[in-house]
Amino acid sequence: MNDMWRPQVGAPMLNDPAVLLHLNYWRKRKLVQPVVVCLVLAVLMFVLHRGFSMLGVVLLGLAAVSVTAFVQFRSRVGWWLPAAESVLDGAPPVRVRSQVVGGAGAWTLLSVDGGRLYLRVTNTERAVRQFAARQREVSLIGPNADGVAAVMLDSLPVPLPAKVVPAPPNPQPVPVTDEDLSRWAAANTARAVYLGLAVVGLCGASVVFDLLLTIDGWLPATIGFVFVLVVALVASFFRRGDQHRMVKLLRNGPWQAYPVQLLSWTGNPALVGRLRLALTLPDGSQLPVSARFGPAWLVANIAATGTLWVAGNPKHGQAAAVGLPGHPHVAAVRFQELQAR
Repeated sequence: MNDMWRPQVGAPMLNDPAVLLHLNYWRKRKLVQPVVVCLVLAVLMFVLHRGFSMLGVVLLGLAAVSVTAFVQFRSRVGWWLPAAESVLDGAPPVRVRSQVVGGAGAWTLLSVDGGRLYLRVTNTERAVRQFAARQREVSLIGPNADGVAAVMLDSLPVPLPAKVVPAPPNPQPVPVTDEDLSRWAAANTARAVYLGLAVVGLCGASVVFDLLLTIDGWLPATIGFVFVLVVALVASFFRRGDQHRMVKLLRNGPWQAYPVQLLSWTGNPALVGRLRLALTLPDGSQLPVSARFGPAWLVANIAATGTLWVAGNPKHGQAAAVGLPGHPHVAAVRFQELQAR
């Protein structure tokens, strides 16, 4: 067994189910539809209220966010998709020495084999860039005749789009830091969850505002809007799921590896799904493990290794953070059977 997921030697990357899953997900991702839906609903709200509508304003904001997401996706992944299948289904990946010599935002400048090749790699956040700097070697697929390639990092079954670029005038390696990349991933997930809750609360408060504005006028509508926002804020602290608490869960103890059996996963064609595992303790007994949002990278690493890394000691009925020590991804699980909702 491997100690983590790695590209299979001598086989095209499209033979790997996790890589194919990500490629198909990107291809089928609907980016224009959310913009159109939000704009149509916003116009409808303004027409129904014959003037100002707070929900209409919120929907216009969501449309703007969707446009931003579309632009980001095109710059990170969309530019690469037309050539992706031919690149990934061509020559098998080659292990090469690498060095991160630049980057900002979601792109990274990678030097291959001491400067033999320079690649601009997109869809790489800061933590992934730092992880690549620490790893010092990657699996390279391509480049093709147009200079398009893909880069694979250990434990991360996500093809990173890459393009050959001219050598920079004075390349300097990016410093390797001691930042806890697992904690970064946990905090990033928690922020995303809170952002989603904020959008739901804002939409709910906007509906109340529009109703009260129609019935009682601006002052009651404003008071009702603020009241619902405050209630939503307070409620978010009482309904704290495991996704919110992953930073705290990482402090449960040192990372420990346990043998696990993958029972089921409902993610495909999505990148997350309901996950069920059976974990074997040192005394030979078994614990059920479940996750409502089990990610594809976790499933791929479990399938490759038969191992689950847990922060702390598994205890029945409790939650824990899982992942790989020092890697920029983490997930939350519970040591109990998955409960229906």
